Amino acid sequence: MSEALDKGVLLQLLFTPLFSGLMEPDIRDLIAGAELIQLPHEHQLYQQGDVVERFYVVMDGHVELSMDIEGRRSVVEVARKGTVLGDAAMFGEGRFLMSARVLTNATVLAVPAASFLAKLEPRFDIITHMLSTMSFRLRMLVRQIAELKLKTTAQRLGSFLLSQVEAEQGRVSLRFPYDKKLVADELGMKPESLSRALGKLAKLGVESLADNSVVIADVEMLREFCVEDDLGA
Repeated sequence: MSEALDKGVLLQLLFTPLFSGLMEPDIRDLIAGAELIQLPHEHQLYQQGDVVERFYVVMDGHVELSMDIEGRRSVVEVARKGTVLGDAAMFGEGRFLMSARVLTNATVLAVPAASFLAKLEPRFDIITHMLSTMSFRLRMLVRQIAELKLKTTAQRLGSFLLSQVEAEQGRVSLRFPYDKKLVADELGMKPESLSRALGKLAKLGVESLADNSVVIADVEMLREFCVEDDLGA
């Protein structure tokens, strides 16, 4: 990588959970040999069960993570900017636990797994830090699964829309970042359930437009709805 590109990558990695808190020279050493790759829509990055020769950091775009369970594909997560792909598999059995497919044009940093692990081996301090961040991510995943079981479809969709905006209050406009069917898969619902959820959110001032965009009339009111304790059907 060029020096200019290298600095940009390092700056972004400093805000990536796996690397946050590490010194810049340590990050530079760990990712030596890494390659910045631009990937087109629908590109299959890796398949479930493939050997982890490289792990990836999503620098831009969206990547769908899915699992094949008894012949049925299930979307687990849509990875966004800053997400690390394959690190748990690299530290574990060495094979990817899920398949990864690019949803929108994406840029990823591909880091060679063997050299990364070799440089990491004598650094118990960094290993401890990384295991801590992975544990935090696991807790967040457990929380996400709990929300799928406890929240209504409208609350799940509302939370998803809120995750796409930075505003804490007021009126905002946004676009679905990828196909609504994939959003439904990610939120554990069918496409028709997503449509009904949009209908329920309309009562809260959430307007779905024909061009795949959404207008939220009151961000604060939607947030209050999404955290309500009344989680009935």
